[in-house]
Amino acid sequence: MTWRLVLMLWLLPALGWAAEWRLDPATRVVVDVTWQGGVVEVRFPQLSGVIAFDEVRPETARARIVVLTRAAETGVGLVDRLVRSRDYLDADQYPEIVFELDRLDRTSPRTAEISGRITLRGVTRPVTFQARVIRFGPAADGAARFEAGFDLDGAIDRTEFGSTGGLPDVAAVLPVRIRLVMTST
Repeated sequence: MTWRLVLMLWLLPALGWAAEWRLDPATRVVVDVTWQGGVVEVRFPQLSGVIAFDEVRPETARARIVVLTRAAETGVGLVDRLVRSRDYLDADQYPEIVFELDRLDRTSPRTAEISGRITLRGVTRPVTFQARVIRFGPAADGAARFEAGFDLDGAIDRTEFGSTGGLPDVAAVLPVRIRLVMTST
């Protein structure tokens, strides 16, 4: 199947069952923290998820993605401990951040608005991400599998989740970047 044919199938309103997908190791979650005029990139390398996705009807997608706060890293040990501390993620008390996808609304053939809920530090709040398709088609290593990849961009106000450490020097509103890559099982 060509890219265009797959994309046309994606746009057709048709009945279909959502299949379970797995996260590809290329999936990344990054939060940009502004501090003293610079940006500290906080990465969450340990994540897992359950995704129900129908490549014919992506608007029916549902997902639950979990990142481990104890694994948050910046590449600098002292900063890693600070990010995981009680003033920021409070990783000892709250070992996970959970995102639950509630709604996917296509805004163009290659973009969508993703709405859901994030639970951070025991508090759940709505969040919206703008998504862009980066890959959608048969897997490179075999046409029996299907791959889908999306870049998601959004932001959260950490103070809404009780994280007030470092204010005002450390920004309250944090840009979140997710590269979500998944393959059919």
